[in-house]
Amino acid sequence: MFSPASVHSSDRMSAMHERPPEKPPMSAQEMGEECFQKAVQFHEQGDLVSATAYFKRAADKQSPLGMLFYGLSLRHGWGCQPNETMAFVFLQKAGEIVVPHVKDMDPTVAGMAKEELAMAIYELGQSYRHGWGVSRNKKTAAYYFEVAADLGDADAQSDLAACYEKGDGVKRNMKRAAHYYRLAHKQGVELFGTSWIFKKKYNSD
Repeated sequence: MFSPASVHSSDRMSAMHERPPEKPPMSAQEMGEECFQKAVQFHEQGDLVSATAYFKRAADKQSPLGMLFYGLSLRHGWGCQPNETMAFVFLQKAGEIVVPHVKDMDPTVAGMAKEELAMAIYELGQSYRHGWGVSRNKKTAAYYFEVAADLGDADAQSDLAACYEKGDGVKRNMKRAAHYYRLAHKQGVELFGTSWIFKKKYNSD
């Protein structure tokens, strides 16, 4: 006969054998992604304070999207006090991670991911254009606008076109201006006083 103690001991042994293996600890990247997803959920629920707190946690785990949205939160005061200087710091970090790899991006990258990356780069250009947290630099602003424009950001396409039209931070080039104005127009950006962009003489060579 088995004693009660031996029965309980046997049950414990069975439970130990049936227990699923423990999951390995999450990497910093995985933790960053998890924080970012929680932040998005809070943002969608209208809880901007919690959303911003989790965007910061994601940013601290080196998540480019966490850096982007925490930077935007700081710029626009979403659930926190606006801070243009720190906003630039986080947007710049996001840009530094993203920009070197843009040309190597797989063309099949999901549209939403590409849009978010383009947004980060465009916002960095805006920082340089307006002097938000950094000294104004029209040339650098135009550079980031072009990277974002080539990723498909409509606002960047429109702003870059204006740069080429006016020679603002780049050498004046009306064909390049028309090219980017047309791209923005295709995406629904309303353009005023730009009917000239459809003339054949402004077609790209």
